[in-house]
Amino acid sequence: MRSLLAAALISAAACGGAPPFAGIECGTTDEGLGTSFDATGRDCIWDAYVNGREARWTLRTYTIEGDPIPTTLLFRPAGGIGLVVTRDTSADKFGGVGNQRVFTYRCGTMTKVPNGGDISRYSFRLTNCTGDGPSATLL
Repeated sequence: MRSLLAAALISAAACGGAPPFAGIECGTTDEGLGTSFDATGRDCIWDAYVNGREARWTLRTYTIEGDPIPTTLLFRPAGGIGLVVTRDTSADKFGGVGNQRVFTYRCGTMTKVPNGGDISRYSFRLTNCTGDGPSATLL
């Protein structure tokens, strides 16, 4: 049994399988269009970022028609990976040709941006990005 498990692990490593995520899991936040705001996931990923600790957070927003748009923010300071944002708009039925896909941004900097006049609500602005654009905003 041990040798079978060892063989499976060696095989996965040899095939280039990604190692399991070992950082802080900040969970998934579900937010409707302008109706809700949950600071828990945001605070978790921000605290990890400012303290240089690996973390992952998923924000699921919805289009006007109710189509889910999941966005994942991964922070991996080791190895120069930095901030990676993936936004999956493939379920957006009215997204238009070329916009129904997964967008990926690899960014160097993240800042907090207050939402309107309420400083307790904030989004993230990611800059110095490569991939699908020079910047990304997470609401």
